[in-house]
Amino acid sequence: MIEHAHEAQLLPLAAPLQAASSASRPDYLALTRWVLLALVVIGIGLRLWLVAINPIDPASSTADDGDYYRRALRLALTGEYRDDFWLIRPPGHVALFAAGLRLGVAAGDLSLGLLAIKLAQVGISALQVLLGYGVAARLFRNRSAGLLYAAFLALWYPFVEQPSLLFSELLFNTLFLAHMWFLLRYDRANRWANLAIAGLILGVAALVRSPALYSLAFVALWLLVRWWLQTGRSILRLCGELALITACTLVVVLPWTTRNYVMYQHLIPVDTLGQVNLWLDLEEPALRVPKIEELRTMPQGERAAYAQTKAREILARDPLALVRNAWPHFQHVWKAQFVEDYYLRESFYDRPLRQAAPLGLFGDLMWLVFTGAGLFGLAAPVREGWHNRLFVLAWLGYTLATVIVFHVEPRYLLPLWMLIALYGAGTLTGIRGQASGVKIARYLLPSVVLLAFLVLLFSYRNYPAMIVQGRVREQAMRAGDSAFARGEYMAAEQHYRAALAVQPNFEDATVQIALSQLARGQREQAAATAAQSERRTAWLAGLVAKGGGPEHVADLTFAEATTGLDVQTWAQRWTPPLPTRNIHLGDGRDMGYVSGFSAAEADGSGTFRWMTGKAHIRVPLPTQLEPGATVAIRLATPDSRPLTITLNGVAQTIEATPGQWRTYLLPIPIEQASNTLEIDLRAPVFYPALRDPASDDLRQLSVMISDIYVR
Repeated sequence: MIEHAHEAQLLPLAAPLQAASSASRPDYLALTRWVLLALVVIGIGLRLWLVAINPIDPASSTADDGDYYRRALRLALTGEYRDDFWLIRPPGHVALFAAGLRLGVAAGDLSLGLLAIKLAQVGISALQVLLGYGVAARLFRNRSAGLLYAAFLALWYPFVEQPSLLFSELLFNTLFLAHMWFLLRYDRANRWANLAIAGLILGVAALVRSPALYSLAFVALWLLVRWWLQTGRSILRLCGELALITACTLVVVLPWTTRNYVMYQHLIPVDTLGQVNLWLDLEEPALRVPKIEELRTMPQGERAAYAQTKAREILARDPLALVRNAWPHFQHVWKAQFVEDYYLRESFYDRPLRQAAPLGLFGDLMWLVFTGAGLFGLAAPVREGWHNRLFVLAWLGYTLATVIVFHVEPRYLLPLWMLIALYGAGTLTGIRGQASGVKIARYLLPSVVLLAFLVLLFSYRNYPAMIVQGRVREQAMRAGDSAFARGEYMAAEQHYRAALAVQPNFEDATVQIALSQLARGQREQAAATAAQSERRTAWLAGLVAKGGGPEHVADLTFAEATTGLDVQTWAQRWTPPLPTRNIHLGDGRDMGYVSGFSAAEADGSGTFRWMTGKAHIRVPLPTQLEPGATVAIRLATPDSRPLTITLNGVAQTIEATPGQWRTYLLPIPIEQASNTLEIDLRAPVFYPALRDPASDDLRQLSVMISDIYVR
């Protein structure tokens, strides 16, 4: 049972919470459990909702999630973990993703595998909330602190968003909380098993993100200070503690280190991210892409040493290069993240920020309160033990230093906010213990730290003005979306232009203007509008507006492979194609008509696309279908497989014959005749890499289709 404070020094605002927390009545314990259960259920519900509405597709991402996806898919298909991108990465989270994708392979649909990964991450998030409660309640010996911290972990938008993405931070942060929880258990009970489990978890965390390995030094500091503060402690026990947690951590990590040495003949404890990122961030921004391409031409095992040598050369020429951007990066850390994303970014990049705005804006208020309180508590007199305070400060300093030296990315800051919010929960509910000295003197430094944080926050942006301007832009965008949905495309364009007038660099408004023009048949004008935007889907809209063409196939393939979303589904929804009775796949003119296909390819007879298992083709016809109309589908397949074709809701199944290209004729039911033909196709899938482990083709495929004719 968690012990409660005696003669607690309270912050005035937290007195009622602490009074309740100090009660030991069974009804309070039951209430705590019900509140914690409610927070877990609400957190799960919010995450499931965001998973359902988030369209990000890691299969077509060039960011880290795309690399994780490809590594995990290869592992799921062939059992091989290959460093086939440009860095050696930790394998922990990739293994988790591979397990989910393997379920999708077994089910014949990789989208189910992605869903399995996201559902597993929702479960990890629920565990994170429970661990957060346990850590805060143990650290501050206060159940109310545990509940407040659990609320932050359950409701803050960046944590809610994590399960819908394929990044490593969710698993790493959860493992870190578990590691800290077992350290606190050892702190109270001195049971060797707790320290051993903390070391094993730290080893697993290091195989998810390598900085966890460096935490061994922070744990050593924690043990050393703890030993120093406790009288009568044996130096032999301290040595045993250090040896145990080191051994338990390394027993998990060393097999991977051995694998790296055997494969690359270099000592690589976990990954090569640090050396490479340091070099690239020291280089001029314009040189990053050429340098990455330079690294890719080198053997994988030589890249880290080469990058380290280059970084040393830069620092020898310019010792201050390491802190060249320290102050701008430091300022950029202390910002209201969702407000920035929602009201300032040039594009949402298909993140559902508009739907999530109420939760996100509320989350920024939570962040402000917890961060301010946390910084205040971290600067206040120590009452939770110097060993705990220094452990947290060490992690905060390390995290802050890395983002300042390298680059600021919101997900890299999550450990920072996680630990500061932990102390925020403790501060908001009162901190255990009695401190000496005058009250004003005790809280002078914390007040200065809190004031400095507020100055940094509100001097970085004029948030009130930004929010007012952003609300005007959003009102115009919502009005434009409503008009577009009603088919009032001229009015929609006017509303989108009003939004663009408020924020001239808001590319989403430019895209919607082009789509409004395209919907009115102004294809060349839409293409010119889309050309003004840098966003990939914008110039894709312009490509469709121009009618595509064989000369654009390479650009189209690049767009499909790099946008980070399902481009075909996007184009089918937003870019109405011209009426036709013939569709040729893979020539650049099929965008807007098809979805569910792989990238364009060509053979001796022309271009085509592979179906990925399920596909949808929408054919707007120039005239209504007549009785006896048929649809002809030209396809090929490497082996015999059934293909189910649903025409305007009526299903038919054919047996596709392997070999050369064949054309199959199917009657269109007359009762379903209309000016639009909806074609759904489904066929069993196969994976080239599963059939041949030497293959680099990781796609999910079924049949090849080149042409659709309606007669």
